[in-house]
Amino acid sequence: MEKIRYAIVGTGWRALFFVRAAKNLPELFEVTGVLTRTKERAQAFEKEYGVRTFTDMDEMLKTQPEFVVSCVTKAAIERTTLALIERGVNVLSETPIATDEEGLVRVYEAVKRKGVVLQLAEQYFLYPNHAARAALVKKGVLGEVSSCYLSLIHDYHALSMMRVYLGADDRQATFRAVSDRRDIVVTGDRSGVRTDGEIGYEERVFAHIAYGDGKLGLYDFSGTQYHSEIRSNHLRIIGERGEIFDDEVRWVPEDNRPMKAKLEYRRDVKTGTIRAIDFDGERIYENPFRCDVAMSEDDIAVSCVIRGMGKAVREGKLFYPLNECFRDGYYSYLLHEATRTGETMRAKAMPWDAQEETTI
Repeated sequence: MEKIRYAIVGTGWRALFFVRAAKNLPELFEVTGVLTRTKERAQAFEKEYGVRTFTDMDEMLKTQPEFVVSCVTKAAIERTTLALIERGVNVLSETPIATDEEGLVRVYEAVKRKGVVLQLAEQYFLYPNHAARAALVKKGVLGEVSSCYLSLIHDYHALSMMRVYLGADDRQATFRAVSDRRDIVVTGDRSGVRTDGEIGYEERVFAHIAYGDGKLGLYDFSGTQYHSEIRSNHLRIIGERGEIFDDEVRWVPEDNRPMKAKLEYRRDVKTGTIRAIDFDGERIYENPFRCDVAMSEDDIAVSCVIRGMGKAVREGKLFYPLNECFRDGYYSYLLHEATRTGETMRAKAMPWDAQEETTI
């Protein structure tokens, strides 16, 4: 397979994952250029990361990438994505595609009108640990899954994972939510652990999501969980024959004798990169990339996203069905509205609900 060549709009923290993917796996990926707003930032970024930089979008596109990663702020994501789509460029958009119902419809209509490939850079379902759990659900270890409690990722990410785990009919969903603001000692941020004892605050959202087929999603999250040393993450998937709680699985096999086992992570001795995940003596996940470079679960997942986008552009098969991309954004909007207003929000029919769009 020839290298997948892509450009990036943006130079923030999230954009670095896509730069790092090409550094980790140069035989698979190549960054043709990076767009930023100022010459000063372009020069500094090029010097630090060794990639070509531009301050003009059309000049960047002359590098002929197969697609462009739109990796900007939430406030700018819709505008940037539409600018690329209108130029006939294939786009891998960071999350979310847009922040409200009207914006999502604008982007969707532009994609259908221009006929480009658009995919959402939703990486969480491609994390090794989530992929392993999803494999167990798909295998039927838990029987029919009825509910999922998520307290580990926010908004559209959590809604995407609920769909993966529940297999719910999410064309119809009802949202109820409340928020609770409390003080908390700040123990970390993106720069690392903090020990200055500053008192900050966390705003935790609790949401009840009822799907059209009777399945239930329970959402419990505060952004402090991403970096706090005193807040933990949890996941619980409940089915008729068992449950998964974090990395522990309890289930009843065919002989009806209750069993318990944990996911077993196999890592490269030198790099610490996950090589595989086993369950009850069976391999249920294997890293699709080489493991001689240090890659976090996020790095592995982002590399899977890039590979999936490359196949979508070249072969026309979407790794993330288009209706699901837009439904995640729309349901995230409903979740926010339910939290903000205290009212029950019900999904209505949207343009992307017409069909299951898995191919171009």
